[in-house]
Amino acid sequence: MKYQNTSIANVKTGEAIVVAELNGQILSGNKEAIELYNYPSLKAFKEKSLKDLMPEDFAALYPEEMTPEHINFDGYYTHVCKKNNGELFACKLHTHYQNFQGKKLLIGHVQEIHEHVDIEKIRLEQIIIVLERELKAERAKNFNNNYIQIIKQFSRCYPMLSNNDLKVCYYLTLNYNSKQISQQLNITTDGVYAARKRIRKKLKLRPDQDLVKFLSNCVRSC
Repeated sequence: MKYQNTSIANVKTGEAIVVAELNGQILSGNKEAIELYNYPSLKAFKEKSLKDLMPEDFAALYPEEMTPEHINFDGYYTHVCKKNNGELFACKLHTHYQNFQGKKLLIGHVQEIHEHVDIEKIRLEQIIIVLERELKAERAKNFNNNYIQIIKQFSRCYPMLSNNDLKVCYYLTLNYNSKQISQQLNITTDGVYAARKRIRKKLKLRPDQDLVKFLSNCVRSC
């Protein structure tokens, strides 16, 4: 299948393909998708959103925009989808992003499961999965907001600190140890030790002053 003269990546024979905006608006689909979801034409299919292809309880949890936390990048997951006539069916679903003329769109690969399965059990499992993903996305959002706020605080109060120093300071306020910081910043533990020594020197701390406590107090008072 092609969309905007660009081939969809990794399409399997007979696989239903859906192209959509990140907000869920359907832009296109191949004939397998139109037949699978029981729509009379591509035009009718494009008038719908991805929510219309889902059970109502699952559709209610659909985000305003699909983020990496919502995408099945690493393979096919078992899902329950809904046809145009309201009939529910089990399928294997894989999703990924693809760029078309500079715009990132969502691609869904759907394979109907023909053998008998417990649809109600799958519906419950997929709701649990999406709730876990929403929680992960919210945690990531809160982490980023907190990171930006604290980095700005340290930068304003201690302009002598470099960007790398500020990143180390942030993770120290989270009580990360040197190994954890090295993993987050992709540097060696020796690099973290050197950064801590450099930061102490720039902040003119006495030998008896605890760097982590000092930084934590700065977050509250700076």
